[in-house]
Amino acid sequence: MKHTCIQHKDKNTIQLIQEFIQTYGGSSQTHLGFLGDKDIFVTKNKKAAFLYRKNKDKFVVLGDALGENSIEALLEFEQYARSMKCVPCFYQINENMKEVYIKAGYSLFKLGEEAVVELEQYEITGKKGAKLRTKRNRLIRQGFEFEVSMPEHDEYFLENLKKVSDEWLNGREELSFSVSSFHYDYVSNFPVASLKNSDGEIIAFATLAIEGDIISIDLMRHKRDMPYGAMDMLFISILFWAKEKGFVKCSLGMAPLANVGIDSNATLYEKSAKLVFKYGNSIYNFKGLLTYKSKFANCWEPKYLAYKPYTFIMVVNTLYKIVHGKKSFDSIIKFKKPVLKKAKIS
Repeated sequence: MKHTCIQHKDKNTIQLIQEFIQTYGGSSQTHLGFLGDKDIFVTKNKKAAFLYRKNKDKFVVLGDALGENSIEALLEFEQYARSMKCVPCFYQINENMKEVYIKAGYSLFKLGEEAVVELEQYEITGKKGAKLRTKRNRLIRQGFEFEVSMPEHDEYFLENLKKVSDEWLNGREELSFSVSSFHYDYVSNFPVASLKNSDGEIIAFATLAIEGDIISIDLMRHKRDMPYGAMDMLFISILFWAKEKGFVKCSLGMAPLANVGIDSNATLYEKSAKLVFKYGNSIYNFKGLLTYKSKFANCWEPKYLAYKPYTFIMVVNTLYKIVHGKKSFDSIIKFKKPVLKKAKIS
């Protein structure tokens, strides 16, 4: 029996992903398979699938396998990658899968932590929630309203979302792979949470990806002139809505490099990444993103990169190109072995 590798242009790809979700459930990243920027590999027994993108001689997989996560499925995908003269790596794998990758001969690098809200425990009462409560109540008094629109969305609604998205982008290119981007076909798949001002104009929105009893806040966009606290109100409203609908968890996405390099068994690369988190805000707003998500999250789940030994620098460079564009990571930060060995870790 031959391997099944479906290119992203194949119309059956989305249907195949949906079938895996219905049979095995999904994760906070599964919905990104609907972007159309990834290929899908299905094992011979059709019980596992990997979403990946080829970049030169690398197969970059987003998250763990759909379906059965087993060492057999992992090795089968690795064999396929080698037949294509490529080396696989796995971006944002979960804590409970670490041992499978280690047994298969992979090294691990902690990427950061996914911010999760366990909804049963979520409240904004008391002193801890006072600031968020005040912001929300003020905007409600000013006539701002929260609404969740379910598919199928009409053309007028989607056009209004596109206007907000274009204003937010302000000429910048969309990112890809591990984050969503605005495409009519993509947005049309999901419920959309929106915040409207007193004139009924949408000033902010977020798409909501649903996998079983888990919901993820996916694509987020807002107008430049929105009032202070508007995104906080949108987040709070989504969390209360999800709680009311019976969802168990809500994912807010990963905070890159959060709590990386602080463990006693952290690798040299992870300890060096700790310095990037501490001093690298000119590259990315690491601290700001962690601080913002900490206002809502009450649970943090580690995420890892699994890579073959001795390929770390090449893999990181490939990941940077895929996630952020064509400019190489090495041109932004000198992250080479001589520098790492001399780095003073506090």
